[in-house]
Amino acid sequence: MPPAIKFLIFQVWQPRLLRPVFIVSAPRSGSSYLYEITRRLPEVWSFDKENDPLWFQFFPYQRLSVPTDYISPAECTPDMIKAFRRELLIENLRHRRPSRWRDGFNYGLLRKPVRYLEKTVANCFHLEALQLMFPDALLVHLVRDGRACVSSMMEGWHSGVFWKRPLPFPEGATISHWCYPIPPGWQTVVHQSLAEICAWSWVEHNRYVLEWEQANPDWQKRLMRVAYEELLADPQVVLEQFCQFTGWEMSPESLQYIQEGRLSWTTVSQPQADKWKQKNGQAINQVMPIIAPMMRELGYGV
Repeated sequence: MPPAIKFLIFQVWQPRLLRPVFIVSAPRSGSSYLYEITRRLPEVWSFDKENDPLWFQFFPYQRLSVPTDYISPAECTPDMIKAFRRELLIENLRHRRPSRWRDGFNYGLLRKPVRYLEKTVANCFHLEALQLMFPDALLVHLVRDGRACVSSMMEGWHSGVFWKRPLPFPEGATISHWCYPIPPGWQTVVHQSLAEICAWSWVEHNRYVLEWEQANPDWQKRLMRVAYEELLADPQVVLEQFCQFTGWEMSPESLQYIQEGRLSWTTVSQPQADKWKQKNGQAINQVMPIIAPMMRELGYGV
């Protein structure tokens, strides 16, 4: 749809976003599973997968001399924020094909509040932008044992499941592509082993969330932290906690998804307890000095 047409539509159809919810986590933390459960709650607007295409449309890597997924608040001008919110809502409505005309009437003309849910891993580095774009947003920080998470990141790196991000690797780099979102400072680790790179990336994703939380104490009541291990052990309890946190209602569709025991589309190999020991035990033991401090900060015993 041409931008001019979208702009005209939005002048008439102006839906009201109310406390959008953003799931943030390091890669391979189980966020796709949590997302699939929660996006089935009643009247939730969401994309089928992550919202990377829209973020890249407004904040392409090419705008930076050194590519990274970090977005500076200085880039979020009032015009940029308006355009981003407009595009997000219009694209979301466009993908709701069976009900888009009814939804356009209810949420646009009647101003029914939109319940928006997003799971984009790179949002760990978009927090300042999210704060400006969606000042009443809620955050759900999903965490996972660093040993299992780093091992899963290593397994997924060469799996072909995830997009390989283009980076100008310096001479002597040990990797030929970057997998998962790009934290600032990536150039400092590309000469290290894959285990060390994944360990560093896991720490950076979580560090950005924790430091942002500490710097914004007024947001602490609007942030819910969930452990992947708790989600796996009893997803219904976590779903109930999520509904209590967001004020959204439970749905039979979400419960059915849980009962069916479906695997996420991002699953690389069958889940099992302590899989990291079998897959990458020696490598994980070697990177424990990198991940142990963050594990302790997240509440995991080391």
